[in-house]
Amino acid sequence: MSVLPIDLQTMLAQMDRVGKEQAVQKEISPHQQSLQATELSKKAAQDDHSVNQAYELGEGVEKVKEEQEREKKRKGAAPKKGKQEMSDNKQKEFFKDPDLGCHINLSG
Repeated sequence: MSVLPIDLQTMLAQMDRVGKEQAVQKEISPHQQSLQATELSKKAAQDDHSVNQAYELGEGVEKVKEEQEREKKRKGAAPKKGKQEMSDNKQKEFFKDPDLGCHINLSG
């Protein structure tokens, strides 16, 4: 698709409008940023000077703490049983075969 002379005439006639629109778009961005920055600074100053309402937490936090304590107790009791089982296993392994290692083959 080629550019026809009529298209060039139309584009050249509207070239000044396009340039103005692009300049306005470039100026809008910094202007909006400065407006947003001032709004944020006002909001931050207002938040600094205001007192927030405290809400009661209720029993949710206490329940979580109780559950954590229960888990700690369960975990604390479980390793003790595991250690006892491991020591029992070691003793069973030791007494499993008393003849193991007693006979030496010298003919080899």
